[in-house]
Amino acid sequence: MSNSVRVSVTFSYRGKLLQPEIRLDLDEALQQNLEPENIYALLATRNGIDYYSYEYEMLQAEPLVFGQAQGLATGFVSEGQLDWAGLAAAWKERQLLDELTHIAREHLGIRELQDLPGLQETLLAAYGAGKSDTAS
Repeated sequence: MSNSVRVSVTFSYRGKLLQPEIRLDLDEALQQNLEPENIYALLATRNGIDYYSYEYEMLQAEPLVFGQAQGLATGFVSEGQLDWAGLAAAWKERQLLDELTHIAREHLGIRELQDLPGLQETLLAAYGAGKSDTAS
């Protein structure tokens, strides 16, 4: 499933009302550790706006508006705002569960973690224990 969101900004420049927009692939953005403030640069690049222009300054002066969320993002967009931190945490958890599911399939012959009661919790606990051991 694709995790994406429409991002736009509405601003005035030279007497015109502009509304550049992009469809942001959240999987790609989160894999690359994109910070929310860097979305302005993406928006400018994909809409032909020069970073070193007054038009870009005007674009940055307005809030980003998020909508048309797909996938995991649907639970994190409300009233034009995106809970980036919440989305990032849920996305990382989803990535971890996908990896644990892959491990369970490969080593235990189980299709889904839910097929064996307690398996997901056990694997998450083992992952957490291993992670805390490496932090020490």
